[in-house]
Amino acid sequence: MPRQFKITVNNVEYDVAVLELNAGTSQLMPSYTPTAGASQASSAPAAVPAAASAAPAKAGSGDQCAQMGGVVAHIHIKIGDSVNEGDKIIELEAMKMKVPVIADRSGKVTRILVAIGDGVENGQPLATIA
Repeated sequence: MPRQFKITVNNVEYDVAVLELNAGTSQLMPSYTPTAGASQASSAPAAVPAAASAAPAKAGSGDQCAQMGGVVAHIHIKIGDSVNEGDKIIELEAMKMKVPVIADRSGKVTRILVAIGDGVENGQPLATIA
């Protein structure tokens, strides 16, 4: 039986139902219901359906990967740039902490797979250096 909670996000109240699961089980409950009087034109982020968020692609040769989950705060490279091993190429932010992604090889940037503001997962390819 789901438990009912009221949460506030960006000054907009939502009623949510949370289902407690046993260990090893998983279930999605993607729907929510704004409470009466909640502004529909709020700046609250829209819910993303589970099908819309694909699993990150597997890393290939030359891929520079995120060493932690976070948000892309800065991209120091462009496609076609030459980089050296040890150069800072991307900066991730998580919990108000910025962490550089360092090139693990020298070469030319052939792909940039993220944009500033993108959420990334640990191990997700961010750029390719060939």
